Amino acid sequence: MVKRFGLNTVWARLLGLMTLIVVPTAIVIFILAYSLYSAALAELSASQANEAAGRARAIGDWLDAAGAALSSEAAAADLVEPSRCGLLAQSFLARNPGVIAVRFLEGSAADCSAGPSHDFGDFDAAAAMKSASGEGYRTVIMGTRVYIVSAAPRTTTADPSGSALLIDPDALRRQLRPSDDVGDAQIALIDASGAELAVDPASADRRWLPGAVPKLSDNTWRAADRAGKDSAFAMALVPGSTLNLLMRFDDRRRGQARRQLLVLSLAQVAMLGLLAFFYAGTIRRDIVRWIVGLDAAARARGGDPESRAMAPVAYNMPSELRSVAESFNAMADHVVEHQAALKTSLDQNRLLMLEMHHRIKNSLQVIQSYLALIRRSAPRGEAATLMRIEARVTVIAVAYRLALTPTGIRPISVKPFLEEICGAAVTTLRRPRQRVVYAIDWSGSLVVDRAIPLGLSLVEALIVAFNAMDASYIGVLLQETDDGFVQLRVESDSATGETLAPGKVVVGLANQVGAALLPAAERQVAVWRFAP
Repeated sequence: MVKRFGLNTVWARLLGLMTLIVVPTAIVIFILAYSLYSAALAELSASQANEAAGRARAIGDWLDAAGAALSSEAAAADLVEPSRCGLLAQSFLARNPGVIAVRFLEGSAADCSAGPSHDFGDFDAAAAMKSASGEGYRTVIMGTRVYIVSAAPRTTTADPSGSALLIDPDALRRQLRPSDDVGDAQIALIDASGAELAVDPASADRRWLPGAVPKLSDNTWRAADRAGKDSAFAMALVPGSTLNLLMRFDDRRRGQARRQLLVLSLAQVAMLGLLAFFYAGTIRRDIVRWIVGLDAAARARGGDPESRAMAPVAYNMPSELRSVAESFNAMADHVVEHQAALKTSLDQNRLLMLEMHHRIKNSLQVIQSYLALIRRSAPRGEAATLMRIEARVTVIAVAYRLALTPTGIRPISVKPFLEEICGAAVTTLRRPRQRVVYAIDWSGSLVVDRAIPLGLSLVEALIVAFNAMDASYIGVLLQETDDGFVQLRVESDSATGETLAPGKVVVGLANQVGAALLPAAERQVAVWRFAP
């Protein structure tokens, strides 16, 4: 099977290159998106701080207006008749709805106040003004009450006088209502110790306040509120006072910034993923599939010489790959033509070889017949020589007859080969009163180049055995030994163990068979041992 997704394939390398481009790009995009997110958070924090500072300035301006009005009226009260001072105070309350009580000319014998007198209690405006160290007007916090005190030099006495007004808590709370453009926010006024003086009337549930107020001004921070929810807070100092304005913001804009980060990151990643998908599809369609087809054709032809697999060729292929595929197909066609020519040549050579071997076989049979004819009419001494020659020629003739087939030369089955040689030798070489026994017990095969030398070796041993005048028994035994070798042994009752001398002919035949000549024992003419 073609390995299309190996680590060392074109597909893997192109995808690796794409990964080297896409992944760093995605990382850079995420870093940029996170930088934008951080900048948005910083801008949000700055805008929250500005919002708190702006509301603090607005509260300060409102208190400044009340203080300026108090200073102006206090100067006027110092000039009017004592009997009319109370009317001036009543008029001041009517013109300043954010004031719940006012007292002019502290220490004056005339009643110069308006509003509930108990709101001032033992509040000493002159003392409060002295503690504020300065002239003009000051904001003074007494418990949860917010006073504005003003000092003005009296014209009728040398004693210092002071005026004070009490801010209406409801009016102060109304000043704390958040604007619509900041979302769901809560506002409170706290003193220098962190105690709440006034809270946005819409935020009666004070669990939104932070668990602890840090000693900060004009700053923002995130902390858990009294309900345990993480929230954003901002605090700013109210100008001209010791009051601090505390604001808690919802996380709507923070969530928007987070969603923008998420959308921007996901959009860029999705775009890169889409580009990677189309890139992968393009290289798969325009490059990899053609290479896979070419590889499949090459593997098919490499595994099966008879295969006719061809590389795919199409008009929409890249020109380089189309050129490679066309060259591959041309080479494949050339190989097919060359193989056909070789097959034709081999068939012709096989026919010639068969014809040659057939003629050799026929010639050997003619020679064998000719030798048999002249042997019958030849003198006795010459006839013995012709018998030996005829026995040797018979070996070659029998070998070619058994090996030759219509399709070529096959290995020779040793058992019928040696049995036929022994039969022919008995007919040709046996003397009267000689008994011949042969047992061929190995049914293996040998190629012609080994079978013929083996047959000739047997004939040489039989010639020696039959030629002995006192030999009455000749035996031939071929069997497989226990160690996997094959042993051929020729026996004779007249053999002395040295009957067949290892001459050049015998040694040469043994070498061709690949056999070893073993020492012959008593009653043994020759012993050969060879591997099958």
